[in-house]
Amino acid sequence: MNDENPILRSLELIETRITEKLTVENIASAVYFSKYHYQRLFQEIVGDSVMEYVTKRKLTLAGRALLETNAAIIDVALEFGYDSREGFTRSFKSYMGVSPSEYRRYGLAAISLNTYKERFHMMYSKNTDEIIRELNEFIAKAKNLSENARKVNLLWYKEFWTSVADDTDAFTGRLEAVLHRITSISEHPDEITNRFAILKIIEDISFETNVMALQIGLTAVGRAKPEDIPINKPIYDKYVELASMSAIKAGKVATFLGELTALIIDDMRTAVEQKVKDVIQKGRAAAENIQGYAIYIKDELKHMVDELVETPVESVTVSMLDECLFKMKIISLAAKVDQLRSPDTKPMFEGLRIFVDSLEAASDFFRTIIKPENNPPMERSTKKHFTDIAYQGNILRFYTKGEIEKMGALLESGGILSDDQKASFRQIDCKIDAYIKTALATSDESAYRTIGDMILDVASDLNREAENLGQHGGAIKMLAEQFDGLYSVH
Repeated sequence: MNDENPILRSLELIETRITEKLTVENIASAVYFSKYHYQRLFQEIVGDSVMEYVTKRKLTLAGRALLETNAAIIDVALEFGYDSREGFTRSFKSYMGVSPSEYRRYGLAAISLNTYKERFHMMYSKNTDEIIRELNEFIAKAKNLSENARKVNLLWYKEFWTSVADDTDAFTGRLEAVLHRITSISEHPDEITNRFAILKIIEDISFETNVMALQIGLTAVGRAKPEDIPINKPIYDKYVELASMSAIKAGKVATFLGELTALIIDDMRTAVEQKVKDVIQKGRAAAENIQGYAIYIKDELKHMVDELVETPVESVTVSMLDECLFKMKIISLAAKVDQLRSPDTKPMFEGLRIFVDSLEAASDFFRTIIKPENNPPMERSTKKHFTDIAYQGNILRFYTKGEIEKMGALLESGGILSDDQKASFRQIDCKIDAYIKTALATSDESAYRTIGDMILDVASDLNREAENLGQHGGAIKMLAEQFDGLYSVH
């Protein structure tokens, strides 16, 4: 687009005057565009309206100032054109996902400061910035929870909450490492090949957070003394919220990574076509420049180029390009010997080196591009869904057995479970086992209702036994709620 360069120049202008009072009119005027024409082209090329982009740049640079300086938040706000701390905080949290104080306090990942001149890099950056915002919000909440957990000072529970805080700090540290990998994608698109490893870490952390919330509930609420519950439960409730947030964040990150992958693959397809065209053009130019006795070199070059022309772009491979390079080594050696005999032929062979350079560039590029057909799909299959239900059921079954064992050993005189209660729990365990086996054995969507009814039956039985246990039934009731929640989620 002929008008693209003026728009990109205006990005540099915005950057140099970012702390000033910028308007669409004065930016458009600086690049000699009408306001209407400039706004339309800017939106088309950059993907944001002019003032949306200006606001995002102000907040991005303000975020970096919060991380790299000790300036008061109000001073940072004033520097970037905000009249009050409150207005700056609202705008910052809306864009960054966290407040300025949280951003600074927890040293969260900074959104890229780069102003990309290539349109495709702008689009990549949009997706990576979204991922950074989503994960920053989660990390800030997790770190805040960790701090609160460490403040609990209830005898035995102090050690328990310290352990919870340590585990929370461990997975936030892993997430922060993931963020560094994500921020590099907009500058090095080939890093998108790591997306499945990145997503796996995020999904693993989501799983750990949910298991952690369950363990906290059983330990600090389900089995707690009545007087300790008011202190433990608010933190437990926050961990339940964190677990729910983790699943939502994992889903959003998967979506953004999917969009980013599609963009990069599409751009790489375009780049592949251009690389092949460049190789063909350089090969033809090299062949056309060869005259006289070196017709054998000319013919070999033309044959090589014709093969590339006849091969569909999607069928061009690294091995094909490497084979061309191998042939060019032989051809170049022959040409070098000819030049030794006839130095005046040197200009005739100069195109060979240019052709080799283009082949090497194409070969290197092809080694890093993504082959979409080799990548598994991002979507969750029905079979995977049922496998997840079974897997989570196994975890709940494990904890249910644990609670039954604890109650069996609670009192020296044979525990607190009657023979009838023990028999009931054995029946419940058989029902859990049956639903897990059913889930693992099917991939048919029509089985959702059957499996759902089996899960609800388990939840109902556990609730009944919890009521029968009275004051000892808190943990069993919580497990019933987990099974019930498992049905509602799936």
